[in-house]
This record gives sequence, C-alpha cells and structure tokens, in this order.
Amino acid sequence: MSPTPQRTEDLAEEILPDRAEPAAVPDADDAAGSEAAKEDAAAEAMTAEKDAAAEGDAAAEGDGTGSAGGRLAGFAAWRGRLIGAVVAMAAAGAVAFGVIQWMSADRLADRLSTEKAERLAVSTRAGEFAVALQTYDYNDLQTYRDHVFNLSGEDFEKTYDQAFSPLESVITAMRASSTASIRGVYVGEVAEGRAKAITIVDSQVKSTAGTRRLLGTYMELGLIKIGGQWKVNDATVMGAADELLTDPDGKEITQPEPSPSPGKKKDK
Repeated sequence: MSPTPQRTEDLAEEILPDRAEPAAVPDADDAAGSEAAKEDAAAEAMTAEKDAAAEGDAAAEGDGTGSAGGRLAGFAAWRGRLIGAVVAMAAAGAVAFGVIQWMSADRLADRLSTEKAERLAVSTRAGEFAVALQTYDYNDLQTYRDHVFNLSGEDFEKTYDQAFSPLESVITAMRASSTASIRGVYVGEVAEGRAKAITIVDSQVKSTAGTRRLLGTYMELGLIKIGGQWKVNDATVMGAADELLTDPDGKEITQPEPSPSPGKKKDK
C-alpha cells in the first residue's frame, strides 16, 4: 500500500522551529528601574576607577620610597665594604712593613755577627803568630819553623828565610830559648779578605850570655784569608816599651845611653 502523501504545509511545520510568541512590552515602571540601575552601576564603576587610581598612586609612591630606601641601603653597604677594604689594606701594609723591618734587622744582625766573627778570627790568628814567632828552643828549631810557617803566608815565608834563617846558627851557638805571652791585640780594618792588626807581646830569652826581657814589644801584622783561614803575610817589629838584661849570675847589665846625633849640641 502506497504511503499517504504529506502536505507541504505539514512538512514545513515539522522542520521549522516553534514559532516565537510575541514579546511582552515592558511597562513604564520597569523602564524607570532599569535607568536607575544603569546610573548606579555607572557611579559604582567611577568610584572603583578612582579607588584603583588612588591605589596606583599609593603604590607608585611606595615604589619610589622603596627605591630611595634601596639606594640608601646600597650606598651604606658599599661604604661599609670600602671601609673594610681600606682597613684590610692598612693592616696588610702594617704586617708587610713589620716583616720588612724584621728581615732588615735580621740581615743586619747576621752581618754584624759575621763581621764580629771575622775580627775575632783575625785577632786570634795575630796573637798566635806573635807568640809563635817569639817562642823557640835551640834544641828544636825545625819545629819552631814549621809552627811559624803554619800560621803565615808565602810572602812571610820568603821574609823568614831571608831575615831569620841566618840567626838560627847564632841561637844554636848561644843555646838560646825564648818564651812569650800575648798582652794585647788591636784589629784594624777587615775587608775583602785582608786585615791589619797590632800585637803587644812580652818575651824572655835565656842564653849563655844571660837573660833578656822584652816588655811590650809592638809588631804590626798584615793578614790575608787563604782557604777560609787567616794567615800572616807580613810582619814589622816596632820595638819594645821596656828591656831588661841580666848576666848568667842574675846581675843587671846597664845598657849605655845612646850617643847624641851629629850636629846636636850637648846640654850644659
């Protein structure tokens, strides 16, 4: 059976939405209330904008104050760091100065100690040489010679061979022996491995001729440093302050007074 045909009007009614009902027309009271509500909303909006602006200004002022406070705090912190750095530098400078002073004092003390040790070594060697040169025994002149050479340099060894060697035969013939003791040593300049010294020695020589006492014999010595040791390289006898002679029996021998020099008038 064939379907029943629908009318075009019925299909249109099914497809199209429900027809809207006519809108209600608001009355006068409702319109007035709506206008008042709009005015209230506008007033509230303006108040909210003013409050927001005031808050923004306050926040801006707060930010400005905070920024200024931050700058002051930063300056104070920078100033504190600067003062701390200056104090630290001053302390470091004081410590460095103290270290330099200590090092200088230490070097000065070392130099003075070295100079003192050198002068003491010169004095000791000069005294040893002066006593050795005036201490001998005719029975063993070789030992005497070796002892003197052990304390002297090459230049004095040559001088000894020229001046003292000829006296060895006289010492042996007179059976002479001598003893000596140091009275004093004066050290002069000590520099660059060279030194000067003056010795004062008391000595006594006994022989077949009698006894000879020499008191305060001055001798000038020149020393050089060889192999880390001081050696006497030259010696000059300057004479004795006093001399006493006695014969083998102990009787004093009077020495004749020196004759006046030629051309010198004798006192009346």
